[in-house]
Amino acid sequence: MPGFSFRERQAWGEQFAQFLADTGRAALSSREALRAVYNQEFRSSNDTKTPNFSSLLFTLRRSGRVTVAGDLVRFGEVKKKMKVANQYWGPKPEEPPVDSQEPGTDPPPRRGRAKIRAEFVGGKHGVKVFSDHDQGNGHIRFPVTLSEPAAASIWVQNSSTEAVTLVEYRVLSRQPEITFHDASKVTREQPLPLQPGASYLVEAQCRTQQYGCFPVTVQFHFTKERDGPFTIGRFVSAVASSTLDEELGPSAPYRPYQAKLRKSVMVIMEDGVPPDNSLHYELEKKIPLRSYNYPQDLKDVIRSSAKHSKLSSLAAPLQFENYRQKFQLLLHLEELQMEVDIRRYDLEDVTMARDTRNKKLLVLKVPGIAENRPSVLRGDHLFVSHSEERGCPQLVYYKGYVHAAELDTVKLGFSNKLLAGFVDNQKFDVTFTFNRIPLRVQHRAVELAEKTNLRDILFPALSYGETLLAEGCQLSLFDRNLENNQEQYRAVRQIVTGISRPAPYIIFGPPGTGKTVTMVEAIKQVITCVKSSHVLACAPSNSASDLLCQHLMTHLDRSSIYRINASSRDFRQVPEGIKPCCNWDSAKECHVYPGKEKLQRYRVIITTLLTAGRLATANFPAGHFSHVFIDECGQAMEPESVVAVAGILSATDRQSNALGGQLVLAGDPKQLGPILRSPLGIEHGLGVSLLERLMLHNSLYQKAAESYNPQFVTKLLRNYRSHAALLQVPNEQFYDGELQECADRLISHSYCSWEELPTQGFPIIFHGVVGEDQRESNSPSFFNTAEIVTLVAYLKKLLQSQGKRGRARLSPKELGIIAPYRKQVEKIRQAITRKDKDLMNLPDIKELKVGCVEEFQGQERRVLLISTVRSCTEYLPMDKKFKLGFVNNPKRFNVAITRAKALLIVVGNPAVLSQDPHWGIFLRYCVAKGGYRGCPFPEAPTEEDALTAELSALHLSMHPAGTRLEDSHDHRQVETEWRQEH
Repeated sequence: MPGFSFRERQAWGEQFAQFLADTGRAALSSREALRAVYNQEFRSSNDTKTPNFSSLLFTLRRSGRVTVAGDLVRFGEVKKKMKVANQYWGPKPEEPPVDSQEPGTDPPPRRGRAKIRAEFVGGKHGVKVFSDHDQGNGHIRFPVTLSEPAAASIWVQNSSTEAVTLVEYRVLSRQPEITFHDASKVTREQPLPLQPGASYLVEAQCRTQQYGCFPVTVQFHFTKERDGPFTIGRFVSAVASSTLDEELGPSAPYRPYQAKLRKSVMVIMEDGVPPDNSLHYELEKKIPLRSYNYPQDLKDVIRSSAKHSKLSSLAAPLQFENYRQKFQLLLHLEELQMEVDIRRYDLEDVTMARDTRNKKLLVLKVPGIAENRPSVLRGDHLFVSHSEERGCPQLVYYKGYVHAAELDTVKLGFSNKLLAGFVDNQKFDVTFTFNRIPLRVQHRAVELAEKTNLRDILFPALSYGETLLAEGCQLSLFDRNLENNQEQYRAVRQIVTGISRPAPYIIFGPPGTGKTVTMVEAIKQVITCVKSSHVLACAPSNSASDLLCQHLMTHLDRSSIYRINASSRDFRQVPEGIKPCCNWDSAKECHVYPGKEKLQRYRVIITTLLTAGRLATANFPAGHFSHVFIDECGQAMEPESVVAVAGILSATDRQSNALGGQLVLAGDPKQLGPILRSPLGIEHGLGVSLLERLMLHNSLYQKAAESYNPQFVTKLLRNYRSHAALLQVPNEQFYDGELQECADRLISHSYCSWEELPTQGFPIIFHGVVGEDQRESNSPSFFNTAEIVTLVAYLKKLLQSQGKRGRARLSPKELGIIAPYRKQVEKIRQAITRKDKDLMNLPDIKELKVGCVEEFQGQERRVLLISTVRSCTEYLPMDKKFKLGFVNNPKRFNVAITRAKALLIVVGNPAVLSQDPHWGIFLRYCVAKGGYRGCPFPEAPTEEDALTAELSALHLSMHPAGTRLEDSHDHRQVETEWRQEH
């Protein structure tokens, strides 16, 4: 075995195993058949020298990747299950050293928040406070019927043997709906003596016309001759709820998810049967895709309280010199947290059934896969083990390959060993996995960026100022509307000339300004005017990539366009109009991947960013792709964008590559970026897109004086989506007031005279609702039923008042509802499709989209409703730290309020939202314009509010249904769970 090191043979072995998986032969077990595949197919597809099969098999056996018994070779591993490293659950801070304290003093005793709360609400010195509506833990909660008076009796009783004086009772966080009354009208100027055994009644009264929960905090102040002054507190809430409220309420008490302690056990892997060979793969594999496994000691580094040089290096600014090392470490950290988060979806004691059509497949029900919780796609795999063997020192894990994922079920291919012993109602434990290929292609991309020297593209410092257009050449635009838009026309011309090369060109597209239309026009012009051009057009998602394809097909020859989908994509989900351009063989009913020779004939290839990695693997001739366009670039991690560049686009160099490639990025750094798991990754920049990094930290792309340098960036200024009133706040807050209203007035002004508007002509309603933050079962997502009741009322008015005042019928598909938490989304869907009879009977109600903010980015609706959910201030510090929900997350706020064309309705708690700077401005704007209704708008903070805030800081929740955090451990748990839900 001379000529190859063990590590090199191991790397080739991993590539061969991946080759077998890619070609649908992972279950192949005959030694001679494997030898034939290796020698006749795998080795011939690689130009470089490879080890012989015997040495490869020896290495795989030594490294635990295969077991060999005679002529049988079984791929799999015998390994120990390692402990996970949750980056949100760091080590406890070390206690300060004893010698750091003052001589002769003891450290102050630490009191838990639960103890402080118990002291606040507990009886003292023989005095107690009680009510018929006690809920425990100091909470008093009483029901209210709309427009009818309701009351709760609160008794103060002196059970001691000495007299006590009720000095006063103070109402904090006042609600106009709740008032307090007592016969003697006790005040500090008129205190009330209570003799031993005496009781005194204070009555809380409420009358309201609004659904919601109205909480106040009451402090009873006493004094006693022997014991001095003392206080007893109560949290009083009046709750006005509807039938819908009650139907949507918690289905089970909230119980925080508890990660199970996992002992190290020996695990024997039993490989399964992957889907049939369902892709025709001719695309060459010239650049290997290695495993890029994280260092095993990285978990210990994360769990360690000591600062480690491995992590401290993350603090260094990103430069080309540390580009690969920094991003690969960040990707390792992201993977480690993904390992932790995927465990939330594991199942215990579940049953499977044989597929009725194919008895060799087993069907498993997996709630949540329709929403990618967890993500389970064809070709992925999971593991099952017998529930009865749980806790044994050695387990057999049966690897099941996903043959199909439908609604909430998956069809799995297991080994004959499992199938032979399978019986109905047999119970299994399920362990989910995630696909590592996206991480691997990003690792390789940053590695290739270094090897191919993309410094001038990733860290541009200059432009050669050379044009690709002949002198005097005038563009004839396909979309003539762009000729009247100075910014769009300038962006198209600058891109076609290539004047920014080697630096990328950026289209900064605020909401509704037509950045995708601009990019598509630029691609069409490049194909028309630059004769030798070949374009790769990408976006982070399939939907955005499909949209590019749809627009390009309107003017370009369809035979020049090729849309490459990933093999895991369900072809039924591809829009009908672009199917003729896709890599799908209708006769074979499978995805196909033609070789380079055929792909080079297409002028435009369209893929998602990650699927572009297949083109990098093929190693196209240098300079073949003259342009790479990335739409919605702000939504992608930088390594994800680099996948479409490294190994595909060659940087311009006057000496060696004068006609080098042009990278074009389109997006909006003021809107949502990529969704990450790792807090360390977020902290150290993995969530900053390539577009945002260039605009924040590179002088070529920063605004100078009053404008950007048009040689490198164009900011689109004309908004074709929204009414001017809808645009005003985000325009001033995020876009320097430069956006101009250019929307079609027939649409944007269509609801200016709607009878439900508080002020005619102002198409925004902010409806104040004081609801409750609720959770159920083991889901960390919040929901707020009072806000749902209000939303449903508006929906009925919108959908049932069809055709009035000359307005055309509003279709549900022209409506959208945004909520920041998945559980609120789920409850809203329940309300409109299963609970409210009027709405659920509408024939097309299922076309009404309800989703989180991320699902609406890049979309628009004529009418948009937003439920902000949060009604308790207790978690606001956590929201601010981790950018959760709407509050303290300017990008999420910006995306949410810029989706509407003609009417925006926001339902939320003004007392909570006003604490956020952006929501506060929006609220004051609505009030000033007469668009506010609902609960009274909160006045300026008072001294009592300051005291209330102080109590809240101690987590003395004034919200009876709110979950109270006992310590920082719970903060980390809520943050972890929230990210798992999203």
